[in-house]
Amino acid sequence: MIQRTGLVRRIQRSLRNNPVTALYGPRQCGKTTAARQIAAAARAEYFDLEDPVSARRLSAPMTALRPLRGLIVIDEVQRQRELFPVLITGRYATPRRLPGRWQKATPRSKGTWTS
Repeated sequence: MIQRTGLVRRIQRSLRNNPVTALYGPRQCGKTTAARQIAAAARAEYFDLEDPVSARRLSAPMTALRPLRGLIVIDEVQRQRELFPVLITGRYATPRRLPGRWQKATPRSKGTWTS
């Protein structure tokens, strides 16, 4: 597994300032690997929407997410687009974190990332 320390640091920095941070880029560029590294380090709740169990748990997003605290990682979130309004409201948009302020980390070129 390729360690993506620069990307992981940028994502962690983004998470300190933004309630919702999206990782997107081409297939096989390391998004899931980076998300899993961050989730493991933070003991985050991890949902993979390619997994039927995770998808079923998030079929009622407010019920599933409301009791959770700390970092929540949702891999393949585009599979359940109805999650986006839930993620940018409620506890995810605190006064310190303005609603609608999104940070992205995207590949710049071969192996380098920008945020």
